[in-house]
Amino acid sequence: MHTARLELVRLAAHHLPGYHAIWSDPVATRWSPHGRCETIEASEKWMSELLLDVNPLGENYAVLLRSNINLIDELQNDSESDPVLQPGGFLGWVGTWKSEPNPEVGFIFHRSAWGFGFATEALNAFVQLYWQEKPQFDIFEAYCDAQNEASIRVLRKCGFEFVESIAGDYVLPWMEASLRTSLRFRMTRHVVGTTVA
Repeated sequence: MHTARLELVRLAAHHLPGYHAIWSDPVATRWSPHGRCETIEASEKWMSELLLDVNPLGENYAVLLRSNINLIDELQNDSESDPVLQPGGFLGWVGTWKSEPNPEVGFIFHRSAWGFGFATEALNAFVQLYWQEKPQFDIFEAYCDAQNEASIRVLRKCGFEFVESIAGDYVLPWMEASLRTSLRFRMTRHVVGTTVA
């Protein structure tokens, strides 16, 4: 699927280098209970749980910068040599890593791709694609840390509605307050319709 700037393609084994570049970064992964992957083997194992042969109900996509898009004018001068921000670059992942009791959507992006609206653009496209590919599901859920303001903004912009706050939900040992509070968001199929342009 294509958007104005992005291409969503089924996550596959050959995306491992881009996936590892994100999951080995302690800043990019600081909100994940999984934490960073210290080796490419650890990233490979983590990514393998998202691949179609292991997770047939999941819909998991690599988010790539479209090959025919040049963002030089949009990017800061020092970003021009960043391989992530070049046409075809692996910007991030969006998908459903679990499907029971309801599909749970997640996303993570390379630090170089922050601040350009890529996460919102990708998640909006993914939601439309998911409703088309998975007619058996009518609800999406998403969880994020109560202090993860960037993810909260993305979820709200994409039409997810706040459901509840869950205090003491999980632990992030690297945070100063290690016992964390999650926010649960939900979207139902009727919010966005059922067709992909």
